[in-house]
Amino acid sequence: MVLASCGGGSSEQVAPAPPPSSADYVVHEVLPSTIDPAANDQISDVHVIIPPIAGVTPVGKLFVFLPGTDGVPTDYQLILKAGAGRGFHTIGLDYANSSAVGVTCLTSTDVNCFWDVRREVITGGNYSPDVAIAPADSIVTRLTKAIAYLNTTYPSEGWGQYLANGAVDWSKIVVGGHSQGGGHAGVMTKLYAMSRACYFASPPDWDTNTNSPAAWESYTSVTPVSAQYGFGGLQDPSVPYSQLSVIWETMGLMNSTSSAVSVDSNTPPYGDSHALTTNAQPDTSTTDPGTPLHGLTVRDAFTPLTSSGTPVFDPVWGYLCFQ
Repeated sequence: MVLASCGGGSSEQVAPAPPPSSADYVVHEVLPSTIDPAANDQISDVHVIIPPIAGVTPVGKLFVFLPGTDGVPTDYQLILKAGAGRGFHTIGLDYANSSAVGVTCLTSTDVNCFWDVRREVITGGNYSPDVAIAPADSIVTRLTKAIAYLNTTYPSEGWGQYLANGAVDWSKIVVGGHSQGGGHAGVMTKLYAMSRACYFASPPDWDTNTNSPAAWESYTSVTPVSAQYGFGGLQDPSVPYSQLSVIWETMGLMNSTSSAVSVDSNTPPYGDSHALTTNAQPDTSTTDPGTPLHGLTVRDAFTPLTSSGTPVFDPVWGYLCFQ
């Protein structure tokens, strides 16, 4: 177990994003097949792409958000706008997420099931017999091609800085994800030296054979543990905090001397903690088919809003992802 460094940038707090307003943001919605004809639109929705808003100095980092199972980027636009309002380029990336990794690996006796399935979804490599992800539909290929497309299509927006010799420059990338997407973000910290990773109700991988975190969650990260942060709901029925807290301990985000901090009674920098929780209630005035208590930390339909329309968790997102 590794204790995360507490030097997570608390001395450089980023100003809150302005309240969401359609006039403030340029939003591009692009089908993966428009970018790459080899991409399979039958497993796809649109990528949601938002550059830094006018009047805010770009910070030279790209925030990539990965939706949860069956989620699409249009379900998570508030956090993309929170990043764009702070000077980040942002991409809500659509990818093959119709099958829950936890269900796929639920009865598997292979200790590497979660690891292999996620690596195939991320890279398109032939790692697992349980999934079949074509290279064109992998997270890395779709991200690489999306950046190149944006650089060509919107040359004044500054997307080209996130490629180096045609490949993603991971040192400038922040990856966030909800549920299944957060699990992919976690595996990506083992594969790529990224600027930062932030997890919402995730990573969720729990090995029912051993009643413990999946094996990969103890692997060494090449993205420093000091640059990884998690946020979970204490009442989440899909990823119970009793499991999530052990997963975070295994990953090094918390331990007996660095506990989780509630955002309900604390403000940034949250004691420099890398593990944040909430006991808040979700917004349920929606017909969204998702699970409210599972989605409340980041999914648009369920995250609570202030009277002015700003997400209640905007300061949390800023601390987790946008420093």
